[in-house]
Amino acid sequence: MQQAVVAAGHQLSLDWTRGPDVNFADGYDSDLAVSAQIAVADLDGVMNADAVIVVASEHQGRGMFVELGAALARAREGDLAHVVVVGTVQHDSVFFYHPAVQRASTVDEWLASL
Repeated sequence: MQQAVVAAGHQLSLDWTRGPDVNFADGYDSDLAVSAQIAVADLDGVMNADAVIVVASEHQGRGMFVELGAALARAREGDLAHVVVVGTVQHDSVFFYHPAVQRASTVDEWLASL
């Protein structure tokens, strides 16, 4: 998915798949300093983005909902034009249906709509 975004000429404000939280098997409370860095980086990624793409998946993605909320707050203030939910929703949230959210089956579908 990220490759498609980059191939379309966009940049990633944060690549969370390469961060330290990918291997946090012991829970975030096992290293408070690293967890704080992750939280700051993830929120900064949303705050610095021109578009926020939320990937609906089988994972619960608790942080994803915080990031979605930050993106919706930016959209409400007129600071973010694209809040996108991509994929089949398996862990529903009322905020997936907010009027500012664009829905797409795939990232390629969303990119084609730009």
